[in-house]
Amino acid sequence: MDPRDLIVQEEFDRQAERWFRREISPQERALLEQIVQLAQASPDDRVLDVACGTGLVSFVLAPYVREVVGIDISPGMLAKAREIRHRSKVRNVHFVLGEAEHMPFKDEEFDVVVCRLAIHHFPQPERELHEMVRVLKAEGRLVISDTVSSEDAREARLHNALERLRDPSHARMLAPTELVQLIERAGVRVHKSLLWHRDRTYDEWMNVITDPIRTENLKIVMEELARAGVSAGLNLRIENEQLWLTHTIAFIKAIK
Repeated sequence: MDPRDLIVQEEFDRQAERWFRREISPQERALLEQIVQLAQASPDDRVLDVACGTGLVSFVLAPYVREVVGIDISPGMLAKAREIRHRSKVRNVHFVLGEAEHMPFKDEEFDVVVCRLAIHHFPQPERELHEMVRVLKAEGRLVISDTVSSEDAREARLHNALERLRDPSHARMLAPTELVQLIERAGVRVHKSLLWHRDRTYDEWMNVITDPIRTENLKIVMEELARAGVSAGLNLRIENEQLWLTHTIAFIKAIK
């Protein structure tokens, strides 16, 4: 396994329990519903959920389709996903351990491929995107949702540095236009692209991070940036003595 993949695997194995136990906010439910709408899944569809984590998207899509297959590099995350499947008695969701850049599936095997909040963990996302397109049937739907950064290079550089201090598995959040271009270069045509803005407190953003030293030190840095009027591509601000930030999330639907 690539050393970079080991970092991602180890970080998400550490985070698995917190991802498993955290509550899903109404705002996040709305974001998941957007994925469902873009996927336009039908009862005969086979769906692939790339970098599925604990299976959040897989379970949301399961009632609408014949089968969902989730693939992830983290054994810890998949253990929690299988636990959820066992408790909920969902029969049409299956999970596979594997790397998104070398998936153990045939060409054109799936009607829909979805990938949520994972592109920014891939150092060379064009490789994973080409692999997603490879396993997608002709006229199949590719739905990508990921947090994006500023079109301004300096803001994006600072934003990504802060994200890496929070989570060492972070590679780079792309600018919206760059993400669209990468997807199109993978061999699909973008049908729809939209941006959502998600406001959250610092504590909510950090709730899956298990290292208190990392959490406390980064908060000091970001509070001082906010007080100095530095947006850092996150609209950093202090409101009612709390540190707030805004993530921009891209939703892109493409057709093969």
